[in-house]
Amino acid sequence: MSIPHRPPPAPDALVPAQDLINTWFGRIDGGGEEHLATPADLVAWCRAHGSAVEDADVTGPQLALAHTVREGVRAWLAPHNDAVRPEDARALERLAAVIPELTLQVAVTEPPGLAPVAQGVRGALATVLAGPVLVGPKVWARLKVCRDPRCRTAFHDYSRNGSGVWCSMAACGAVNKQEAFVRRRRAQTQARKRSSAAEIWSGPPAQEDRT
Repeated sequence: MSIPHRPPPAPDALVPAQDLINTWFGRIDGGGEEHLATPADLVAWCRAHGSAVEDADVTGPQLALAHTVREGVRAWLAPHNDAVRPEDARALERLAAVIPELTLQVAVTEPPGLAPVAQGVRGALATVLAGPVLVGPKVWARLKVCRDPRCRTAFHDYSRNGSGVWCSMAACGAVNKQEAFVRRRRAQTQARKRSSAAEIWSGPPAQEDRT
């Protein structure tokens, strides 16, 4: 999977969430790229994140579950960046409905952790949900989705004051700044035209009567 201007990885506990979200990302010029399109794609993702999954064990319903978790977590992140979309409410509802399938238990480790109860795909997806608990609210709030609704790539905001809004200043940031500049210029041009039209409509200034 290759994301243009790939954002740097999040802290370790949040990498599964970031990587799952970024199995789909949009493009500024329209459309998007789906890298979780088949059960085989899901097998590869699970193995990359430490879950031993056999090819034959992954089916269409499990792929649908992964999509539900992915879009639910994307929607969960959206308020971190004022990036909420109309479809996010439904995505969160669907995520809440499947969470009981993705249970976690306390891991007696140093430091203490959370471990999935299930194995395979459900176990891998449960690790996505463990991340926010393990890192705490301040670090979790820095995992965001790009504010450009055409993109929605997940990125971790490493800026000093947590003010980052774009997955990449070289990509989405630059495009949005240019678009904002064009909108301002267009608005200024239209305002000047309206002002000129108003002056023509009102006619020349009245002459002072000196009689």
